[in-house]
Amino acid sequence: MEENYREVTAVEDDGMIIDWMEILRKLLRRWKFIVLVTFIFCVLGVVSALTMKRTYQVTVTLAPEVQNRTGGSLSTIASMLGGGNFQLNSTPDALNITMFPQISASTPFLCSLLEVPVTPYVRQEDLVAGAVPDTTTVFKHVLGRDKVLSEKQARKMAEADAKYLYDDSVINPENLTPRQGEAVKRLGNAINTSVDNKTGVTTINVVMDDRMIAKQLADTVTQRLQDFVIDYRTKKATADYEYYVELADEAYAKLVKAQAAYAARVDYDRSVILQSVSTARERLQAEANLANQIYSQMAQQRELAKGKIQEVKPVYAVVQPASVPLRASNSRAKVCVIWFFVGFMLACAWVAFGDVVIKFFQDLFRPEEPQTTTTVDA
Repeated sequence: MEENYREVTAVEDDGMIIDWMEILRKLLRRWKFIVLVTFIFCVLGVVSALTMKRTYQVTVTLAPEVQNRTGGSLSTIASMLGGGNFQLNSTPDALNITMFPQISASTPFLCSLLEVPVTPYVRQEDLVAGAVPDTTTVFKHVLGRDKVLSEKQARKMAEADAKYLYDDSVINPENLTPRQGEAVKRLGNAINTSVDNKTGVTTINVVMDDRMIAKQLADTVTQRLQDFVIDYRTKKATADYEYYVELADEAYAKLVKAQAAYAARVDYDRSVILQSVSTARERLQAEANLANQIYSQMAQQRELAKGKIQEVKPVYAVVQPASVPLRASNSRAKVCVIWFFVGFMLACAWVAFGDVVIKFFQDLFRPEEPQTTTTVDA
């Protein structure tokens, strides 16, 4: 009976059955080691939390005006598949609100934000005391060139500027300088845009290390994204309007010329009764009437084109406007808790399975014993 029990126990050990009670006894025996490791990680967590850069997130939510169009069976199938029918029914244009993520991440769009003037956050007490915030640019802020530097840091920055061979005053999206490229990269990481394909609701998130700059940049990104799509959508309608304005001006000039010619002919031939004179007068009158008709048509087309601009202009409702965040998005308490949890789990894992890991590496790097062969003399 005892031999059978030993055999079953051996089989269970070979099957990697974990003895949780034995692990618990190990943890209780070495509780001091666990407490020490956890305390060390807590100290590291506090240091990391105190030295980390605080960031602030501003969120803006946009809802577009969706035009109802008949999408047919294709819309129905897309709706059944969960894809929604916003993309299919909203607009036939190649550029619409669903392109906001690609537009906000494009290099030309990010470059257009570098020269935007922004004002850092100043506490209310300092404003009451008469403090005036210094205006800077997004380019300087994302590179940290608007921060208060020590004498040593300022000297190093001056030495780096003296060795710098590029001109950052002109921004060319197709040929960025190293600093401009770094600024565009950091700015792209700070701006995140997402679109719900079913509803078309757009969420714009901007994360910066200054709460006021984050709010101002979120407002700028929101406005420029809307302007970008509005300019694209109204570009053709605006071109048509300008074309009809030109035609109407030409028709008006011809009308004035024809009416002047007819009036001069009538005044000159007022006492003449010849048929040829009458025919010429009728011809000038017909030309004046035709010019008036053409001008009336062109003026009507001009007004219709002017109304078309407003018709195709998309409208966006700001559901959640940008506001100055009251708290940082990266909590120091969360960082400390994460460090505490990681330290506690690593200490427990080492106490429970450290001997297994050590044995594994010992067996892995242990030199193989030479095999000896015996020869049998015939």
